[in-house]
Amino acid sequence: MALADDLYERPELYDLASPPDPDMERFYVAMAGGPGRQVLELACGTGRLTLPLSRSGADVTGGDLSQAMLDMAQQRARAEGLAPVLVQLDMRDFALGRRFDTIVVAANSLLHLTRTADQMAFLESAARHLKPDGRLIFDIFVPSAWILSRPGDERQLLGVFQHPELGEVSIEETIAYDPVSQISQIDWYWSHPAERNFRHTRLEMRQIYPQELLLLLERGGFALVERFGGFDRSPLTPTSMRQVVICAVR
Repeated sequence: MALADDLYERPELYDLASPPDPDMERFYVAMAGGPGRQVLELACGTGRLTLPLSRSGADVTGGDLSQAMLDMAQQRARAEGLAPVLVQLDMRDFALGRRFDTIVVAANSLLHLTRTADQMAFLESAARHLKPDGRLIFDIFVPSAWILSRPGDERQLLGVFQHPELGEVSIEETIAYDPVSQISQIDWYWSHPAERNFRHTRLEMRQIYPQELLLLLERGGFALVERFGGFDRSPLTPTSMRQVVICAVR
């Protein structure tokens, strides 16, 4: 079995496990897109949101730490005749020399900032790049006690996907949660009919609880504008799986 490697340096595998989410796309285009809107998408990846936002007529800048992901996004944008600006950057510390109407951080990407200092640095960088009436919009999981309490070596089937060359690919997941650091170590084990565990990818995610999030935003100089329990803008309730957050600089 291969040693754990970086999922974000294999964009074709990332896309396999992260297919388009029409509900997410509709929400972010409705909230941030539109002709002339200035949008910065951080952790833009292979363009899952970058392209729909660009199609809406928005002036989109996409930033990501992985050049491989940006290269894939650029290839897809050119194929559609779109021209977002794509920049390799670290969301904790970046300087683009301009301000935006909206900054978007979608699909739990904020949870990859595992230290409080990193979260604060991100909020400071975001604040510097927002117009006075701008908005920061992101979505993250609501931590699930059931999922986080699973034994760390217990594999769960994440999904079965079709790869253009390998055929049917299955992904199994283990989650080892440290309740002190609030960090989940997430391991994905990839298999196809000819080889079990042909690849192993590892992610770390910092769990952010709903009440903790309010304190985090306040400390980072932001005020909560709205918070939903899903992309359908339903209220955040004890059964919600997601926190969808709109905030502004205080």
